[in-house]
Amino acid sequence: DCGEGEGLIQCLSCSGTHAWCPSCVLKAHQHNPFHNLQLWNGRFYETTTLQAQGYIMYLGHGGEPCPNLS
Repeated sequence: DCGEGEGLIQCLSCSGTHAWCPSCVLKAHQHNPFHNLQLWNGRFYETTTLQAQGYIMYLGHGGEPCPNLS
């Protein structure tokens, strides 16, 4: 979607056969952190997670980082 990264990640939980770059998959799944993702490794799709793509789940402050982090 962004045109900046290669669409190497697909979501088995979402409908359709859309592929995302790492940045877009994080944005698209911000509120669906437990979806089942696969990453194209050059030969086949292998299981990955949003956490492996850099996702951080914030449990307080309305889903935003704590303002008191130092």
